Order: sequence, then structure tokens, then C-alpha cells
Amino acid sequence: MNKEICICAAVMDETGYVWRGHRHADCIQLVIAFGRTYKESNQGFVTSKNRFVNRFEGYFLQTSAGIPSADKGGYRGCRLFSEDLY
Repeated sequence: MNKEICICAAVMDETGYVWRGHRHADCIQLVIAFGRTYKESNQGFVTSKNRFVNRFEGYFLQTSAGIPSADKGGYRGCRLFSEDLY
């Protein structure tokens, strides 16, 4: 499979550093623990090509690759959530 997909939750802080984690809450805890700040709009995902993407682009990548949501309720709107990955 050569399609780019999302592999984990991520948050980009004010310096541009990308914090990765299982869930966004894990990333946010790290950002705060290291005394950094972030904007809610900078919540997203790291892809299989090691790129940071926002929730909207993440949703597009997953659906374009034909990957269904792992959440029993399915995708919620046009945004990706970590619950959609695993």
C-alpha cells in the first residue's frame, strides 16, 4: 500500500515541534509538561510519510485510502479523531 495514511495523534506547539501520542490528550499533556503552548487548531496526526496534517486532511487521507473508522459510530463529520485510528 503506497497510500499515505495517519498513524498517530499529534499536536504542534508554538515552536513548530510536533508531539506524538496515542491520543491527543497524551500529546497535550506532554506539551504542558514541557512548558509549551499550542492552538487547538494545531491538533492533527502524523502520517506514514512522517508529515503533520490537521484533522481535516487526516480525514481525507483515511477515506481516500478506503480505511473505515475504528470507532463503532464511524467517522464524525469531515474531521479525524484518534478514536478513528484505533
